[in-house]
Amino acid sequence: MVAGASVVPLFVELELTEEQQRQIHQQTGISIGGIVFESTARSIRVSFAGLSLQVPRGVFVPTSATEHTCSVAVEAASRWRAPVVVDVGTGCGAVALSIAHSLRSSSVYGTDISEAAVRAARRNRARLSLKNVRFLRGSLLSPVPKRLAAGVNVIVANAPYVPPQMSEAFAGAFPEGTAIGFGPDGLDLIREIADTARGFLVAGGSLVLQLADFQWPVFSKELTALGYSKPRLSPSRTGPVAGTLDWNHKPAGRQ
Repeated sequence: MVAGASVVPLFVELELTEEQQRQIHQQTGISIGGIVFESTARSIRVSFAGLSLQVPRGVFVPTSATEHTCSVAVEAASRWRAPVVVDVGTGCGAVALSIAHSLRSSSVYGTDISEAAVRAARRNRARLSLKNVRFLRGSLLSPVPKRLAAGVNVIVANAPYVPPQMSEAFAGAFPEGTAIGFGPDGLDLIREIADTARGFLVAGGSLVLQLADFQWPVFSKELTALGYSKPRLSPSRTGPVAGTLDWNHKPAGRQ
Protein backbone atom coordinates (compact mmCIF):
# COMPACT_ATOMS: atom_id res chain seq x y z
CA MET A 1 0.00 0.00 0.00
CA VAL A 2 1.30 3.48 -0.86
CA ALA A 3 2.14 5.58 2.21
CA GLY A 4 -0.65 8.00 3.02
CA ALA A 5 -3.19 6.21 0.83
CA SER A 6 -6.60 5.62 2.36
CA VAL A 7 -8.03 2.14 2.87
CA VAL A 8 -11.25 1.74 0.92
CA PRO A 9 -13.84 -0.51 2.59
CA LEU A 10 -15.01 -3.39 0.45
CA PHE A 11 -18.04 -5.60 0.73
CA VAL A 12 -16.91 -9.20 0.59
CA GLU A 13 -19.28 -12.13 0.37
CA LEU A 14 -18.33 -15.67 1.32
CA GLU A 15 -20.76 -18.22 -0.04
CA LEU A 16 -21.15 -21.94 0.29
CA THR A 17 -22.60 -23.83 -2.62
CA GLU A 18 -26.19 -25.02 -2.27
CA GLU A 19 -24.91 -28.58 -1.95
CA GLN A 20 -22.51 -27.60 0.87
CA GLN A 21 -25.30 -25.79 2.68
CA ARG A 22 -27.62 -28.79 2.24
CA GLN A 23 -25.02 -31.23 3.57
CA ILE A 24 -24.22 -29.10 6.60
CA HIS A 25 -27.88 -28.56 7.46
CA GLN A 26 -28.78 -32.21 6.89
CA GLN A 27 -25.95 -33.56 9.05
CA THR A 28 -25.79 -30.93 11.81
CA GLY A 29 -28.96 -28.86 11.70
CA ILE A 30 -26.78 -25.79 11.15
CA SER A 31 -28.06 -23.32 8.55
CA ILE A 32 -25.23 -21.40 6.91
CA GLY A 33 -25.85 -19.11 3.96
CA GLY A 34 -23.75 -16.38 2.40
CA ILE A 35 -21.94 -14.29 5.01
CA VAL A 36 -21.65 -10.63 4.09
CA PHE A 37 -19.40 -8.31 6.05
CA GLU A 38 -17.55 -5.02 5.65
CA SER A 39 -13.86 -5.53 5.03
CA THR A 40 -10.57 -3.70 4.59
CA ALA A 41 -7.60 -5.16 2.74
CA ARG A 42 -6.28 -6.96 5.82
CA SER A 43 -9.12 -7.37 8.29
CA ILE A 44 -12.87 -7.74 8.65
CA ARG A 45 -15.05 -5.44 10.72
CA VAL A 46 -17.88 -7.28 12.46
CA SER A 47 -20.55 -6.38 14.97
CA PHE A 48 -20.80 -8.82 17.88
CA ALA A 49 -23.22 -8.31 20.78
CA GLY A 50 -23.16 -4.60 20.08
CA LEU A 51 -19.35 -4.37 19.94
CA SER A 52 -17.38 -3.43 16.82
CA LEU A 53 -14.49 -5.85 16.32
CA GLN A 54 -11.67 -6.21 13.82
CA VAL A 55 -10.91 -9.76 12.69
CA PRO A 56 -7.74 -10.35 10.62
CA ARG A 57 -7.62 -12.85 7.80
CA GLY A 58 -7.19 -16.40 9.06
CA VAL A 59 -8.89 -15.77 12.42
CA PHE A 60 -12.35 -17.22 13.11
CA VAL A 61 -15.15 -14.74 12.39
CA PRO A 62 -17.72 -14.99 15.23
CA THR A 63 -21.17 -16.04 14.08
CA SER A 64 -24.69 -15.58 15.44
CA ALA A 65 -24.34 -19.00 17.09
CA THR A 66 -21.21 -17.75 18.88
CA GLU A 67 -23.18 -14.71 19.99
CA HIS A 68 -25.88 -17.00 21.39
CA THR A 69 -23.30 -19.04 23.31
CA CYS A 70 -21.88 -15.79 24.65
CA SER A 71 -25.29 -14.71 25.97
CA VAL A 72 -25.64 -18.06 27.76
CA ALA A 73 -22.21 -17.54 29.36
CA VAL A 74 -23.14 -13.99 30.43
CA GLU A 75 -26.27 -15.35 32.07
CA ALA A 76 -24.24 -17.98 33.95
CA ALA A 77 -21.64 -15.43 35.06
CA SER A 78 -24.23 -12.90 36.19
CA ARG A 79 -25.17 -15.23 39.07
CA TRP A 80 -21.90 -14.23 40.75
CA ARG A 81 -21.09 -10.81 42.28
CA ALA A 82 -17.60 -10.48 40.79
CA PRO A 83 -17.21 -13.48 38.48
CA VAL A 84 -13.96 -14.86 37.14
CA VAL A 85 -14.54 -16.10 33.59
CA VAL A 86 -12.30 -17.96 31.14
CA ASP A 87 -13.05 -18.00 27.40
CA VAL A 88 -11.23 -20.95 25.78
CA GLY A 89 -10.37 -20.53 22.09
CA THR A 90 -11.11 -16.82 22.21
CA GLY A 91 -10.20 -16.04 18.58
CA CYS A 92 -10.53 -12.29 18.06
CA GLY A 93 -11.73 -12.01 21.67
CA ALA A 94 -15.43 -11.63 20.85
CA VAL A 95 -16.89 -13.66 23.73
CA ALA A 96 -14.36 -12.53 26.34
CA LEU A 97 -14.75 -8.87 25.39
CA SER A 98 -18.54 -9.08 25.37
CA ILE A 99 -18.59 -10.62 28.85
CA ALA A 100 -16.09 -8.04 30.15
CA HIS A 101 -18.21 -5.26 28.66
CA SER A 102 -21.53 -6.63 29.96
CA LEU A 103 -20.26 -7.46 33.45
CA ARG A 104 -17.87 -4.71 34.49
CA SER A 105 -17.24 -6.36 37.88
CA SER A 106 -15.94 -9.49 36.16
CA SER A 107 -12.34 -10.58 35.61
CA VAL A 108 -12.11 -12.28 32.21
CA TYR A 109 -9.33 -14.33 30.63
CA GLY A 110 -9.26 -15.37 26.97
CA THR A 111 -6.94 -18.09 25.69
CA ASP A 112 -5.98 -19.16 22.19
CA ILE A 113 -3.17 -21.18 20.65
CA SER A 114 -3.03 -18.84 17.64
CA GLU A 115 -0.61 -15.93 17.91
CA ALA A 116 -2.59 -14.02 15.27
CA ALA A 117 -5.81 -14.51 17.24
CA VAL A 118 -4.29 -13.31 20.52
CA ARG A 119 -2.83 -10.24 18.81
CA ALA A 120 -6.24 -9.45 17.31
CA ALA A 121 -7.97 -9.91 20.68
CA ARG A 122 -5.51 -7.57 22.38
CA ARG A 123 -6.01 -4.94 19.68
CA ASN A 124 -9.78 -5.19 20.10
CA ARG A 125 -9.38 -4.84 23.87
CA ALA A 126 -7.32 -1.68 23.43
CA ARG A 127 -9.81 -0.30 20.90
CA LEU A 128 -12.67 -0.87 23.36
CA SER A 129 -10.68 0.39 26.39
CA LEU A 130 -11.63 -2.62 28.50
CA LYS A 131 -9.41 -3.12 31.54
CA ASN A 132 -11.00 -6.24 33.07
CA VAL A 133 -9.93 -8.73 30.41
CA ARG A 134 -6.57 -10.39 29.62
CA PHE A 135 -5.57 -12.52 26.64
CA LEU A 136 -3.10 -15.37 27.01
CA ARG A 137 -1.52 -17.51 24.32
CA GLY A 138 -1.51 -21.27 24.79
CA SER A 139 -3.46 -24.47 24.28
CA LEU A 140 -6.92 -24.59 25.87
CA LEU A 141 -6.65 -23.97 29.64
CA SER A 142 -2.86 -24.40 29.89
CA PRO A 143 -2.06 -20.64 30.00
CA VAL A 144 -4.58 -19.87 32.78
CA PRO A 145 -2.68 -18.82 35.95
CA LYS A 146 -2.39 -21.66 38.47
CA ARG A 147 -3.54 -19.28 41.22
CA LEU A 148 -7.02 -19.49 39.68
CA ALA A 149 -7.32 -23.20 40.54
CA ALA A 150 -10.77 -23.76 42.09
CA GLY A 151 -11.43 -20.05 41.67
CA VAL A 152 -13.12 -19.69 38.25
CA ASN A 153 -16.88 -19.15 38.14
CA VAL A 154 -17.52 -19.77 34.42
CA ILE A 155 -15.53 -21.43 31.64
CA VAL A 156 -16.94 -20.99 28.14
CA ALA A 157 -15.61 -22.73 25.04
CA ASN A 158 -16.44 -22.69 21.36
CA ALA A 159 -13.60 -25.03 20.41
CA PRO A 160 -13.60 -27.10 17.18
CA TYR A 161 -16.23 -29.84 17.46
CA VAL A 162 -17.33 -30.73 13.90
CA PRO A 163 -16.68 -34.46 13.18
CA PRO A 164 -13.73 -34.95 10.78
CA GLN A 165 -15.88 -36.95 8.35
CA MET A 166 -17.83 -33.74 7.67
CA SER A 167 -14.74 -31.68 6.80
CA GLU A 168 -15.50 -31.70 3.07
CA ALA A 169 -18.90 -30.09 3.64
CA PHE A 170 -17.25 -27.32 5.69
CA ALA A 171 -14.34 -26.76 3.27
CA GLY A 172 -13.72 -23.03 2.90
CA ALA A 173 -16.39 -22.03 5.41
CA PHE A 174 -14.02 -21.35 8.32
CA PRO A 175 -10.25 -20.79 8.74
CA GLU A 176 -8.21 -23.97 9.05
CA GLY A 177 -8.13 -25.38 12.57
CA THR A 178 -11.16 -23.45 13.85
CA ALA A 179 -14.10 -25.78 13.14
CA ILE A 180 -13.09 -29.41 12.49
CA GLY A 181 -12.56 -31.27 15.76
CA PHE A 182 -10.24 -34.11 16.71
CA GLY A 183 -11.05 -37.76 17.34
CA PRO A 184 -13.66 -39.91 15.59
CA ASP A 185 -16.56 -37.74 16.80
CA GLY A 186 -14.71 -34.40 16.73
CA LEU A 187 -14.98 -33.93 20.50
CA ASP A 188 -11.49 -34.73 21.79
CA LEU A 189 -10.62 -31.06 22.43
CA ILE A 190 -13.94 -30.59 24.24
CA ARG A 191 -13.17 -33.66 26.37
CA GLU A 192 -9.82 -32.17 27.35
CA ILE A 193 -11.45 -28.85 28.25
CA ALA A 194 -14.14 -30.54 30.36
CA ASP A 195 -11.58 -32.68 32.18
CA THR A 196 -9.15 -29.83 32.89
CA ALA A 197 -11.93 -27.39 33.81
CA ARG A 198 -12.69 -29.43 36.92
CA GLY A 199 -9.45 -28.17 38.46
CA PHE A 200 -10.36 -24.52 37.85
CA LEU A 201 -14.10 -24.23 38.54
CA VAL A 202 -15.44 -23.30 41.95
CA ALA A 203 -18.13 -25.53 43.43
CA GLY A 204 -21.28 -24.57 41.58
CA GLY A 205 -19.32 -22.95 38.76
CA SER A 206 -20.45 -23.46 35.17
CA LEU A 207 -18.96 -24.92 32.02
CA VAL A 208 -20.62 -23.54 28.87
CA LEU A 209 -20.00 -25.49 25.65
CA GLN A 210 -21.18 -25.06 22.07
CA LEU A 211 -21.85 -28.30 20.16
CA ALA A 212 -24.09 -29.58 17.38
CA ASP A 213 -27.48 -30.75 18.61
CA PHE A 214 -26.85 -34.40 17.67
CA GLN A 215 -23.68 -34.50 19.82
CA TRP A 216 -25.30 -33.66 23.14
CA PRO A 217 -27.32 -36.84 23.98
CA VAL A 218 -24.29 -39.16 24.05
CA PHE A 219 -21.63 -36.67 25.16
CA SER A 220 -23.68 -35.37 28.09
CA LYS A 221 -23.38 -38.84 29.65
CA GLU A 222 -19.59 -38.54 29.56
CA LEU A 223 -19.81 -35.13 31.20
CA THR A 224 -22.06 -36.28 34.04
CA ALA A 225 -19.66 -39.19 34.61
CA LEU A 226 -16.92 -36.57 35.15
CA GLY A 227 -18.99 -34.93 37.86
CA TYR A 228 -20.95 -32.27 35.98
CA SER A 229 -24.69 -31.74 36.29
CA LYS A 230 -27.07 -32.65 33.52
CA PRO A 231 -26.65 -29.93 30.84
CA ARG A 232 -29.21 -27.18 30.43
CA LEU A 233 -29.47 -26.85 26.65
CA SER A 234 -30.19 -23.66 24.73
CA PRO A 235 -30.46 -24.05 20.91
CA SER A 236 -29.46 -21.16 18.68
CA ARG A 237 -31.46 -20.05 15.65
CA THR A 238 -28.83 -21.43 13.30
CA GLY A 239 -28.46 -24.91 14.77
CA PRO A 240 -25.59 -25.20 17.30
CA VAL A 241 -26.65 -25.72 20.91
CA ALA A 242 -25.10 -24.07 23.97
CA GLY A 243 -25.11 -26.29 27.04
CA THR A 244 -24.49 -25.14 30.62
CA LEU A 245 -23.14 -27.71 33.08
CA ASP A 246 -22.54 -27.01 36.77
CA TRP A 247 -19.50 -28.38 38.57
CA ASN A 248 -20.95 -29.52 41.89
CA HIS A 249 -21.30 -33.27 41.56
CA LYS A 250 -19.04 -36.19 42.38
CA PRO A 251 -18.11 -38.32 39.36
CA ALA A 252 -20.56 -41.13 38.67
CA GLY A 253 -19.78 -44.25 40.64
CA ARG A 254 -18.06 -42.41 43.53
CA GLN A 255 -19.59 -42.08 46.98
